[in-house]
Amino acid sequence: MSAADGSIRANSGPPRLADLLLRAATGCLGAGMVVLPAPELPARAWALLPAGLLLVAASLAGPSAPWRAVGTLAAAAAVIEAALGQPGLPVLAAEGLLILGYLLLADAPRAMAAATAVRWLGQQLPAVAWGTLATALVLVVLAVPVPVSAWLLVAGAGAAVAATIAALPHRPGQPRKPP
Repeated sequence: MSAADGSIRANSGPPRLADLLLRAATGCLGAGMVVLPAPELPARAWALLPAGLLLVAASLAGPSAPWRAVGTLAAAAAVIEAALGQPGLPVLAAEGLLILGYLLLADAPRAMAAATAVRWLGQQLPAVAWGTLATALVLVVLAVPVPVSAWLLVAGAGAAVAATIAALPHRPGQPRKPP
């Protein structure tokens, strides 16, 4: 059987409990991100609901499970649903957190022991904390009515550029030679 990292591992019996729990949590988050914006969908877009749920299921089980693109497509279906349905701010905030949780857990390595799963989840806490903080901040900013100003638009664009630069991976530079 092929693992998510491309290595071959022997079928060592039944799946581990930690792996099953991670997959169950991933499935719940995935189903939630697809179903949450569904009540606001126009009639023509209801086909996205079963398509998104099938993509979530395919990202968890079957031959396409090791491919990360399937999980990305499931998240894209949820984003398209939210864009077409135009739900309110609280629903959009919850949708963003569900997508964040789903994508983090869908990227989890397969067949981990319980101690490894706990350590891996601990390594994901900074991303969850920053994502939650960003969601809360955007929710507060969007809830407060502010008159449109050119300076606000420039500051927002500058903040987006700064956030993008901060999020990009940095290549380590050459070490300095001692004088």
